[in-house]
Amino acid sequence: MEAGEILVMKEKKKVKMKREGNRLFIGEDPQLIVELETQENYIKVGERLIEYHRKVGLSPDLLAGKRANVLETALEAYYLQACRVAEGIRVAEEYRKKRS
Repeated sequence: MEAGEILVMKEKKKVKMKREGNRLFIGEDPQLIVELETQENYIKVGERLIEYHRKVGLSPDLLAGKRANVLETALEAYYLQACRVAEGIRVAEEYRKKRS
């Protein structure tokens, strides 16, 4: 995958992915951000950046596009999990506001 290249998942869910330097940006809002060198992950929701403690193991051959279908499937699964976490955080914050 070239720097700045946008990948779009085909058919089922159209999840945009873009690589910029050593970062991979998946989705829009929420957005999963993967630091490729350290494999650290963050979920960006609006202006908030939340550390995401889920390991995303992306090998260089996957990022080079050698097994595009495997990359798409893995990233879709990681992204859907991150969306669930972001939604859970939103619900918890709303509940906390109501209880205050």
